[in-house]
Amino acid sequence: MSPVIEKSNNLIDRLLTSQILVGLDVGYKTIGIAVSDRSFTIATPINTVNRKGTNKDLPKIKEYLNEYEIGGFIVGLPINLDSKENEQTMKIRNFSNKLQLFFSVPTEFWDERYSSDIIFKEMRRSNFSSTKIKKKLDQQSAAYILQGYLDKYRNTV
Repeated sequence: MSPVIEKSNNLIDRLLTSQILVGLDVGYKTIGIAVSDRSFTIATPINTVNRKGTNKDLPKIKEYLNEYEIGGFIVGLPINLDSKENEQTMKIRNFSNKLQLFFSVPTEFWDERYSSDIIFKEMRRSNFSSTKIKKKLDQQSAAYILQGYLDKYRNTV
């Protein structure tokens, strides 16, 4: 009798050794972008895209990711505190569908509750100026979202 092969529950198991994961924090006005290293240990913030509509945002994201071999995206999903989805959740799901088609790679969601608040407080504690926080908050939040995913799944690789 042959063993049963189960499909992996995480995206990392399906990637090639040269690929990385990209984390996105998609907001109303901006999209924060972060990337993983190839060992799926560390998430690094790389940039923020000012939103101009999905059809313009996706090529801009691609510009920032040209040097990377993307295996998939981890997209922050805004969920209510009571774990219910809301209007913004549906917008992010729609954006994610377009993202997946545009890049031809899979996407997975990660609960982003509190991510921006946590990053904002950490940056304030580190004495970053309000200007620097505003400039870096979304890409740092993207890294926080991606790091949460990596921390959960990297030990299963």
